[in-house]
Amino acid sequence: MKNKMMTLAGMVFALGLAGCSSNEMLEKNVADLNMKVDNLSAQVDSLSSEVADLKVQQQQATADAMAAKEMAAEANERVDNVVESYKK
Repeated sequence: MKNKMMTLAGMVFALGLAGCSSNEMLEKNVADLNMKVDNLSAQVDSLSSEVADLKVQQQQATADAMAAKEMAAEANERVDNVVESYKK
């Protein structure tokens, strides 16, 4: 479905460009579109980099949380052992 839509959009674009009366107008339109594509490509690259950084931060936060959970469990075990020693 997406492929058909892209093909249809391409055909409409091509027909629209075919209707241009001068090559200068066509060249200007193509140059504008190329600039927009370049800008969007730069934005995608930037966002991809940000996503990669966020994944690393998320993995570090998960590791820190797991370490804190283990430390809490060990502390609880020590407290339980102290309480047991008073009961004897």
